[in-house]
Amino acid sequence: MKTETLKIKVAQRVLGITDNRLLQKIQDVLDEENCFAYDADGHPVSKADYIESINVLNKDIGNGAAELHSTNDVLKCIANDHKLAL
Repeated sequence: MKTETLKIKVAQRVLGITDNRLLQKIQDVLDEENCFAYDADGHPVSKADYIESINVLNKDIGNGAAELHSTNDVLKCIANDHKLAL
């Protein structure tokens, strides 16, 4: 089956669905397929959301609102949280 034909058939079927649970499953599958990265909690992040978060961070850095940490500070924090010696 050609891609365009398949897209039309799938779209027609999706438009006929009234079950929110099933629609959410379809949304989840599409989100997983369009996943660009994962956040710290393991949730998928789209490319657009990733770019937006980077733009917000860059803006915060530019106006001095971002809280920045050195690599050493991060390593110390991790070591302290896990009772490790550096």
